Order: sequence, then structure tokens, then C-alpha cells
Amino acid sequence: MTDNAAPQTTPTTRTRTPLQRLEDRRDWRQRQWERRNRSSAWLIDEAVKQADDALGFVKPSRIARCGWPIGKPTIQLIGHTASITGLEHCASPWACPICSTIIRAARAKDLQQAADAWTQAGHGLVFATLTRPHTKAEPLVTGMDMIGGAWMAITASHQWRTIKQAYGIRHWARSLEITWNPRSGWHVHIHMLVFTDNPHTDCKAMQVDMLDLWNRQLERQGSRQAGKRHGVIVLPVTTTPAQVGGYMSKPPDSIGSEITRMDNKTSRKQSFAPFQLLDPDAIDELGAGTARRLWLEYVNATRGQRSITWSRKLRSELIGMPERTDQQIIDDTTHGTDVIDIPTGQYRQLKRSPSLMAYIMSRIETGEIPLAEDIINDIDNK
Repeated sequence: MTDNAAPQTTPTTRTRTPLQRLEDRRDWRQRQWERRNRSSAWLIDEAVKQADDALGFVKPSRIARCGWPIGKPTIQLIGHTASITGLEHCASPWACPICSTIIRAARAKDLQQAADAWTQAGHGLVFATLTRPHTKAEPLVTGMDMIGGAWMAITASHQWRTIKQAYGIRHWARSLEITWNPRSGWHVHIHMLVFTDNPHTDCKAMQVDMLDLWNRQLERQGSRQAGKRHGVIVLPVTTTPAQVGGYMSKPPDSIGSEITRMDNKTSRKQSFAPFQLLDPDAIDELGAGTARRLWLEYVNATRGQRSITWSRKLRSELIGMPERTDQQIIDDTTHGTDVIDIPTGQYRQLKRSPSLMAYIMSRIETGEIPLAEDIINDIDNK
């Protein structure tokens, strides 16, 4: 398993020089490793508390142990990108700054392949967002259960089959997104990519029909109905679908801007994407106790949840290969060229210093391997 993650490529990053992109990757690694360290510390503290309450031993969760050495840590190169093997990885697509990027990038690639095949055949794509009203005091798990239950009821309903027939819906992919706002609490919503026969779907009519169905199922789950303005939003993919995969499978730290793009709610700018709860700015604003409590709630609520789901025949007809599990995606990132073995004690020291670790990785990517080795050898092997 590897620490092999990199920031997603955007039109902006593609215009930057190779040196600038290298520095971007170094800064990104440092931030993600700092986030993982803070998450691990909070989760371990919680495990210790549970052990004290139970007067026994409670093993820290896999998410807390992500990045711990389980063999000989080794820096490797995959192409021109450095990564570290010999580490434990949690394979969480939700609560790990490292694993989530690897997993969601793989999901995005699959979804992009499906979208490209569909549009090249002359068909259409539609984006949809489904949300529901909630209160500040509502626990995250309640919102997720409401949303998940309503969605399952939709896909099993006769009304959904009628909508699919009316609008030529052949496939869909669904992702669940989460933010937290100081005024309104946890916000859970669904993003859908809908594959339609007709490249020019009547999105306004579909939105009306989808809202009616959505509200029926929300009521059956015990939720209030969603409003007409934001409850269901359906938009055509009118330009190139090149960013479709990335939109549906974006890492949790970029959720805020993407939500704003979908429904233009200015209040979203005041929301926190989950990983931002681990950043110093959010901790200073919210207080360490609040940020920690929210992060632990998020980790517990998302454990075992899938980051993206597909309609039954989408993969077989448009992708042509079975879906890999999150763990399989992580395990597939081990096929590189070994460069430097790091003694376990020195690795533990480096893990506590994300800035130094990121600097070493960037030096290896520029071919300055002797310099990287000298830095590692100068670290006390404790």
C-alpha cells in the first residue's frame, strides 16, 4: 500500500509550469499529511477515552492507523510521482485525506469513461442535485439515513420507472456530499449524473417530476418536504463532459465550490467541507472542541458508506469491467520502482513533520535522490 496521492488537475493547474506544479504537489502533500496527523490524534484520543470508560483496551480504528508502518517503509517512483509503500492504509473514501483522493480519482476515471462513451454515441447527460430541509441540531447520521432511505424508495417506485421512460433515462450514477454550516448544521445532499437517450432533455419538466417524487419519499421517511427552489435542481451538461468524472467524485475538501456552482447558494461560502474541520483556520474559528466533535461525528456517520453508486447496468454496458473495491484501488498503487528504504524509526520521525516529508518527496521527483537520502540519514533513528 502506498501514500500515493496528488492534487486533481484543473484547467488552472494545466497552465502552470512544471516547477510550479511540483511546488503545488509539495504544498498539497504537506496539507493532507497534516490533516491526517490531526485526524489520527483525535481518533486515538477518542479510543483512549473509550478504553478508560470500558476499563480495557480499545484498538484505534483503521482510519486512525492510516500511514502507520506495517513493513519496511520504502519511497518508490511511479512515473515521475513519488509515493511510500509498506504502510497501513484505511481505504476510506470519506475520512482519509490520502486514501480518499486515490479512491475518488479512480472512481472519476471510471465515470469519465462511461460519460465519454455515452456522449460519443450521440446521447445526453444531465446533472441533478437532491436535498432536504434540516435543522442545526439534527445529527449527521439522521440526515444520511433520511437521504439514503428516500433514494432507495425512489429507485424501487413505479413513479421512478415512469420518469425513466418519459425522459429516456438509461443509467445513473449517484454520489453523496456533506458540508457543515455554523447556522444550519450538517447538510447532506445527492448529486446525480443521469444518462439519457435524448441529448436535449427537457430539464425543467424533469425537475418538476423529480421534485414531486422526491418529496413523496421524504415524507415517508419522516422528513419535511424539500422546497421548490432548491429541493431538486436538474441541469443539462451543455458543454464538453470532460469534468464530469471529477465533479461526481471530487475529494471532500473541494465540495464547497462545487456546490456553489450547482445551485448558487451564497450561504455555501460559509460552510465547511469535512476535511476543512482539520485545518488550523477552522479550528481557530470554531474552537478545537467543536471542530474535534464534528470531525468524530463525521467519521462515525460515514463509516462503511459508499462514495458513489451506479445503476445496475451502467458499468457492464459503458465501462466493461467489474467495480473494484476501495481496498483494491489502494492495493493497486504499489507497482513502482523502489528508490529509498526508510528505517521505521526515521519514518516515524518524518511522519511527525509533514513539511520535511513533502520536501523529501519533491526532491526525489526532481532526481535529487542523494540529497533526499542525506536528509533521511540525518534524522535521529528513534
